[in-house]
Amino acid sequence: MAFRLRVIPAVIALSASALLLSACVPTEPDPVGPNPTRTIDPENTPTAAPEPTATGTPDPEATPVDIACGELISPQAMYDFNPNFLLLNSFTPSAGSPAAAAIEAQGVVCRWENSTSGVSIDVSVAQPAPGKLDALKANAGAAAAGFDGYFAVAGGTGTAQVFSGGYWATLSSPAFFEASDASDLVAEVAAAIK
Repeated sequence: MAFRLRVIPAVIALSASALLLSACVPTEPDPVGPNPTRTIDPENTPTAAPEPTATGTPDPEATPVDIACGELISPQAMYDFNPNFLLLNSFTPSAGSPAAAAIEAQGVVCRWENSTSGVSIDVSVAQPAPGKLDALKANAGAAAAGFDGYFAVAGGTGTAQVFSGGYWATLSSPAFFEASDASDLVAEVAAAIK
């Protein structure tokens, strides 16, 4: 009988240990999955342009743009702006957005996302057909204070637009309430397209 009394606590202790250890094993895969760009180290942020999904037929009169996202806004500049913004590998721009229009004009689109809040910053650069630049400028909003370009807020998203030579660059984000919120990043993009 004494032997049984010693065995029962040992069995209970082993069962409890096994139960506790099994709680440490994940039962479902990480829904986000491995993502090498989810880092705040500016030296490890990828510089390749994301692979966007086309939203329409590319304009054959536009000039294709081949500039990496890390050249439009350097990893250090984005880190200085806010270290929580990380470059996504790919995204699909919303229909009717400046980024969607840039894809149709054979441009480059990039999205940085705040890993804490989920707020995004979309950056696009395109060289539309020359006849379309005047229409884009006419609809770009008011002249911006703080940089040579335009700024407007619609639907809770601020959009800065810059025109340089044949390039059209846009930066859109719910984080941009006024032109000054985007001015440092606009300066980076403007320098990249000169």
